[in-house]
Amino acid sequence: MKSAPRFWPSFLSLMSVLVLVASCSPEKKTESLPDPIPIVTGKIHPVADYQTIMVSGSVVSPDAPSTLSFLVSGKVIFVEPREGDYVRKGQVLAQIDPTDFRLSLKVAEAQKENLRAAMEKAMNSVRPESLDQARITYERAEDEYRRMKMMYDSNSLAPNDFEKFRAAYETAKQQYEQAKAGGQKEDKELSRAAYNEADARVQVAAKALSDATLVSPISGYISKKSIETGDKASTERPVFEIVQLDPVEANVGVPETDIHLVKIGEKASVTLPALPGQSFEGTIRIVNVAADPSTRTYMARISLPNPRHVLKIGMVAEAKIVGDQKISMMTLPGEAIVRDEQGATMVFVYFPEQRRVYSKRVKVGAFRGTEVEIKEGLSGDESIVIAGQDHLRDGMSVTIATPPPENASHKQRRSAR
Repeated sequence: MKSAPRFWPSFLSLMSVLVLVASCSPEKKTESLPDPIPIVTGKIHPVADYQTIMVSGSVVSPDAPSTLSFLVSGKVIFVEPREGDYVRKGQVLAQIDPTDFRLSLKVAEAQKENLRAAMEKAMNSVRPESLDQARITYERAEDEYRRMKMMYDSNSLAPNDFEKFRAAYETAKQQYEQAKAGGQKEDKELSRAAYNEADARVQVAAKALSDATLVSPISGYISKKSIETGDKASTERPVFEIVQLDPVEANVGVPETDIHLVKIGEKASVTLPALPGQSFEGTIRIVNVAADPSTRTYMARISLPNPRHVLKIGMVAEAKIVGDQKISMMTLPGEAIVRDEQGATMVFVYFPEQRRVYSKRVKVGAFRGTEVEIKEGLSGDESIVIAGQDHLRDGMSVTIATPPPENASHKQRRSAR
């Protein structure tokens, strides 16, 4: 057997080194760029239309809810309606135990009757025998006075003696006149005042008995109830709240920049998230003259007919108020508007020289069909992404998709997404 050549180990060592070096050398990698995202762009549409203001608020009762409380205190023995029930004006809602109030009324009526008899006695003349005695005394005094006056006139009676007879005559005459008239004037007045006071106490007791029954002052719906049978009612404790549902009002806040466009009597369209697909037409009834210090908005109330009572108090309301003057504005398709991470509205602007898109915050107004008003943020000559924007980020590379034929733009936009 032949021996291996002497250079073979050196060759094997060299090959091992080359293999090791080759295995340790980095492989050359190639990175592929992402494909451009297809988009559809469009231009801003200049429009001349009536100014529209979008505001939000809630449904309220046109008048403040009627809060009912008992005017007297006591134990409740009867409660009828519950929350959501309809009540009529004059309907009995609850009652306090009337026993004590009835007894108080009977006592007051008895006192009044006693004072009525006393007043009648004071108003009537004295008893016949007392009147006769006063008359006889007066007639005697008068006869004696006449005789003494004749003697005085003939200088047969001293002046001092005559004055005694005249004084007796005057006193008898006064007593007789008083007997014919009855009691003293001040006695009559005191008696009448006592009777009137007793009559007032009867009226107070009768009112307390009436107040033990709580009746509804208006027709409406019970929105709040805070009493049950067996509870202790007091004058400070509200027990029912009643609201009216036809009409109702949308209480909305108008920004300071738009308040000059809102006037009493203007029409407004109101929608509610709780009633999707429905719209309610109303009229502005009130525009406040002072702003809310915390929100810097002005309260406006929109009166809404509600014959079917589908609008409930407290529902969130979104109103579109149409002004009375036409203005120039810019609009875009509604689907062009997206929101950033902070929730702000924005659009993507296409820059053809870079073939890239960049976001731009905008302030939007009301929808006009499928278009939305752009109030701030754009100059009007930009190319705006109107389809394919859902997956875009700032600076992304894009390609313009083939414009949709005729009226198939919706399908094209959907496919671009």
